[in-house]
Amino acid sequence: MKKILLICSLIVTLFSCSTSGYEDISLSDVRVDNFSFQSSSQIQLILGMKVDNPTNKTISITDANLNVYQGESNIAVMQLDAPTVIAPKTNDYNTAVMQIQVKNILALIGLNPEDSSLLDKFEVEGFVKVKSGIAVKKIKIDRMSARNLLQSLK
Repeated sequence: MKKILLICSLIVTLFSCSTSGYEDISLSDVRVDNFSFQSSSQIQLILGMKVDNPTNKTISITDANLNVYQGESNIAVMQLDAPTVIAPKTNDYNTAVMQIQVKNILALIGLNPEDSSLLDKFEVEGFVKVKSGIAVKKIKIDRMSARNLLQSLK
């Protein structure tokens, strides 16, 4: 489950970098800084990542909402807890806080986070809102397997 949540959060950040004129922004050293259950159905995921923004623009990820599916069942919803701001002309460590509302806890029983096929067991879809200056762009993420989405970003 941790891998799929990490990948979904990565996707949010990577899609935010796909707005026009920002192709030089890079993301590296992504890690889970904190993964904690707030309740039996609520998870807080804090992701850390090194972001190189060589542009002259501040980029803000203002909103993100991703549905996580296992088969036809919507098992979780991931939402950005607070805006993530990436300063211009920086190569710094940034964090993104995601709140995950688990809708079907039974779907997660027996999953091994170390299983390399885990990415094939989940699909994601949703949107990310990115702001740069006064421009705001809503990026739709069509439903696809987590593995295919990750491979499309390479």
